[in-house]
Amino acid sequence: MTDSSNSLWAPLRFRSFRWLWLGALAMNLAIWMQNVGAAWLMVSLSSSPMLVALVQTAISLPSFFFGLPGGVFADIFDRRRYLLLTHLGMLLAALALVGFCITGMIGPWSLLALTFAFGIGFALQGPAWYTTQAEAVPRDFMASAMALSSVSYSAARAVGPALAGGVLAVSGIVSVFLICTALLLGSVLVVTFMSKPTMDLTLPAQGVWAGLRDALRYARYSQVVRSQCLRTLAFVGAGSALWALLPVIASGSGGAGNYGLLLGSIGVGTLCGALFLPMLKARLEINQLVTFACLIYALGMLVVAQVPNPVMQCVALFFAGMGWLGVGTVNLVAIQSTVPPWIRARSVAIYMLAFQGSLALGGAAWGAVATHIGAGEALLVASLMVVLSLLVMRRYRARVGEEAEVTPSGHEVPGFSFTHLQPEDGPVTVQFAYQIRAEDRVEFLRRVHAMGLNRRRDGASFWCIYRELERPGWYMERFTVDSWSDYVRQQSRSTQADREAQERVRKLHVGDQGPELSHCIAESMPVPSEPGERLRTGR
Repeated sequence: MTDSSNSLWAPLRFRSFRWLWLGALAMNLAIWMQNVGAAWLMVSLSSSPMLVALVQTAISLPSFFFGLPGGVFADIFDRRRYLLLTHLGMLLAALALVGFCITGMIGPWSLLALTFAFGIGFALQGPAWYTTQAEAVPRDFMASAMALSSVSYSAARAVGPALAGGVLAVSGIVSVFLICTALLLGSVLVVTFMSKPTMDLTLPAQGVWAGLRDALRYARYSQVVRSQCLRTLAFVGAGSALWALLPVIASGSGGAGNYGLLLGSIGVGTLCGALFLPMLKARLEINQLVTFACLIYALGMLVVAQVPNPVMQCVALFFAGMGWLGVGTVNLVAIQSTVPPWIRARSVAIYMLAFQGSLALGGAAWGAVATHIGAGEALLVASLMVVLSLLVMRRYRARVGEEAEVTPSGHEVPGFSFTHLQPEDGPVTVQFAYQIRAEDRVEFLRRVHAMGLNRRRDGASFWCIYRELERPGWYMERFTVDSWSDYVRQQSRSTQADREAQERVRKLHVGDQGPELSHCIAESMPVPSEPGERLRTGR
């Protein structure tokens, strides 16, 4: 990576990324202003802490249901058209909210319903938007582009709540929602004029259910995705209390302007955290950075829970914002740096599912706790839970992936060369036979089982290693995929790291010739086409 690509602002030199970044800034501002406006409107409509906390649940819970399908859609559909559809949906939800407020028809449950509809659009577009931004710059600039995306979100978090609080104090709730509508219109225009992303047309087309199945299989067999999801569940589930209960805390110590100021303090903290994160990463190991970030977030929650002074609360929330940004960025970078391009949008969707699901369910849970013991006491308990989440962080440590883990291997993908073979034919079973010396047996089994995880992660529905009884020293690796087209896709997904793992296994094979390879395809019972006619093969 060149020195110029290390600069935080370097990706803005690319026109396509620059417009996407501005569109993301507008959308994030709309999200945070709508979130603040909806939460404060709910405070005026109901005094129940549970209903106030459910506003966060309504904006976050859709990611639990729609985030993963959004990642599938982003990988298999035209992203520009897909983004345009989702952004128009959010724009319509914002317009409906304005109309309900003007006519006086808004109530607690209609507010939650429209907020939920807004959250659906946000959940569906997220993976496509993040992936499109990452692909708008050359690979050397990707790390800086990801950091700038965090800056966009953090800047919106800093400015949006404060802007919403100021507008609430001066012009009222309708003006907040009108500004949100205008910002969403700007993001729609950005998507309308963005360049059409290129799609790989050399592989067989994949359906939605197949794409969803591949995403779930990848998450099941990818240690990185599983680890980051567990880390996210532990931290965000506990830390969501601050976001859910802050409106209740603010209503007890000030008005709408104070709520915007408190949220703005978190935003300023996240913005400063994004700017200083490279310096901290240079001085701290990545897991030490996460520990530090967790502790200052927990300390910020503790101060807000115990100190009613708004100035002290703003200072505490500033450092809490830095901690929130630090943990989230490390987790996201750990996934993006280890996931190959073919599954990147779906992996981001899985991470967002864990993140937003924890935020939504955690917000509802802490709202229920606050109803029984009070908001301050609930925040105190939550701060202790954030500290305990470090036990999960230590058990499932974060790491930054290597280039070989995301770079395609470049080996030749099998073609449709077999006689009368169709893409949908299958299942397909592939078999390798290895001859292994007795002294290499343990090492071989260790390596081949690791390779088996990779095969299942990339598409195999079954994998096993057998020891042959007739030929001592011979082992048979067998894996199955559902169709020939799935096998072609599986082979195309191999990375340089995967090929290196396969070579380490093959080096333990005895003999000048490579392992014996065979392909098998399932055959069903022959059936007659009509009575009296000869048999034909039926599937």
